[in-house]
Amino acid sequence: MKKIIVSAIIGLGVSIAFAQEEADVTAFWYTLNEYRLKGDLKDLYTDLTLPDTINLYNQPVPVTWESSDTLFLTHDGHINGRLVGENKKVKLTAHLYDIRTSKIEPKYFDVSIHGYEPYSNYLFVYFPANNNENIYYALSNDGYNYTPMNKGNRVVASDTVSIKKGLRDPHILRAPDGWFYMVNTDMKSAEGWASNRGMVLMKSKDLINWKHSTVHFPDRFKGTYFANVTRVWAPETIWDNDYQNKDGSKGRLMVYFSILTNDGEVPYDKVFYAYANDDFTDLLDEPTYFYDRGSATIDMDIVYNPVDELYHAFYKNEGEGGICKVTSYSLLPTKGGPGSQWSKPSGTLQQTKEAVEGAGVFKLINQNSWILMYDCYMDGHYQFTSSSDLSTFKFVQDTKTSGAFTPRHGTIIPITASETAALMKAFPTPDFEPRIIDIPDSIGVSDGKKVVAPCSGTKIISYVKVGDDGWNETTELNVAKGATVQFGPHPWDGKIWDWTGPDGFKSTTRENTLKNVDGSKSGIYTVTYTNETGCKTVSNIKLVVDDPDKPYVEPPPVSIVDRGMRENGKNLRQKRNPMYFDLLGNRLSGKPRNGMFVVK
Repeated sequence: MKKIIVSAIIGLGVSIAFAQEEADVTAFWYTLNEYRLKGDLKDLYTDLTLPDTINLYNQPVPVTWESSDTLFLTHDGHINGRLVGENKKVKLTAHLYDIRTSKIEPKYFDVSIHGYEPYSNYLFVYFPANNNENIYYALSNDGYNYTPMNKGNRVVASDTVSIKKGLRDPHILRAPDGWFYMVNTDMKSAEGWASNRGMVLMKSKDLINWKHSTVHFPDRFKGTYFANVTRVWAPETIWDNDYQNKDGSKGRLMVYFSILTNDGEVPYDKVFYAYANDDFTDLLDEPTYFYDRGSATIDMDIVYNPVDELYHAFYKNEGEGGICKVTSYSLLPTKGGPGSQWSKPSGTLQQTKEAVEGAGVFKLINQNSWILMYDCYMDGHYQFTSSSDLSTFKFVQDTKTSGAFTPRHGTIIPITASETAALMKAFPTPDFEPRIIDIPDSIGVSDGKKVVAPCSGTKIISYVKVGDDGWNETTELNVAKGATVQFGPHPWDGKIWDWTGPDGFKSTTRENTLKNVDGSKSGIYTVTYTNETGCKTVSNIKLVVDDPDKPYVEPPPVSIVDRGMRENGKNLRQKRNPMYFDLLGNRLSGKPRNGMFVVK
């Protein structure tokens, strides 16, 4: 009897141990499956921080990391390269040592490296007033502060392109086919808010010369209720990658807008859409209902966010006031009636109690930061807010609208340094100094496409001033003893500066003044500018003071080895030492002869 009881107890113990082990393994896999890396892997801008161990089921588990393509992402999570203008997908594998099974278990992460955006500046396209319904341009280096182009004069005259001799609510888009597209409300407000009957379509290769066409709804859609429109407000475009063309290719411009009719068919402003023809001179078919929240909805602006894989449609909540949005995983509904793809409306997103309209959404260059701007039309300013997820916005600044800069309901796109230069030649803008960001150097080729370094620094222009003289652009300066020297490099709107120099000189401001200089101030002044993308640029200014008591001595040349061969803030001479673990997961001080797990 005792033997039976003992056997039963032993058997029960084995069963419990087995069950516990099975539970532990199950918990290990559950925890592993739930493990997530920090960072937006679907659209990665910055380096990943990859841990050496992961806590799984309250146990530290050693892990090594492996990238499928180190040209883009190194094994330690550093972004090494980017494609220009498109993302690159890389598979990242975590190799974990399961101490219960003594096996290496993999966990895979799909990473999409954000493509390098080859832009330097921002172009604001707008109309300035109800008594001046023409197209104007303004330029910016930071996306918030703008200088009007063409010495404050118009760049497109409405009486040369529109039926109503008025252009309002311009929306501009850079499309994948290499063209710029602009759509405008064809309207003259002096004739009343119900005087609008169509839109103006415009197309350009250079932002300077535009081809134009009009779509006059009473003629284009004669015999339908669309011929009875009293307004076709704030048209915009978006590229639909999923549109199936007749030749089998994919991709076409969608035009969407709010309409109102006088026959009761559309009793309040609702959003409709239609696709444009190949030449962008007409709409292919009758408009289709797109979105209706149950009351007037105007000024819709749609952007796509690859992180959450959603289309975000912002609009003015007429009647109730404010800027709201809806979201969808597709531009068109996969099933159900027209417009059924959109979510329930959000609450108001503006960061003010002022009356607002004309929402515009754009992303800052090479940053995971979205800007929602809107016209505070009763209070004389535009308000800019920012967000990393297009859901929660914070106030950035109010940009005053006065004098030559009085934008009303416009849109903003990023443009390249060469596009900026061409625009400034065509439309002189003497008060604007454009920031220049070059495309990073090529580091290789992938599938026939150039791969560039992860970021590019902003060009530093070294300006210096001696005494009461004016500012001069130079990197070498000879001055008399007792002089006053000022350093004032550009970009003038830069915020992250770091100076080092002779006699212990250090500073974190852009402008610096040296008074009553002597020979102790002679030498190399090094300034490092970190732009908004985290990329650094370095410039040296050599100052030589004519001081017989403390003559300047040229320093010996510095070898590359002595500089530490630093790149992207990392010392290339330093390699990460491998770490070793025993089969129980304990880190060892040195390399064992066997039974090891290596993390390199």
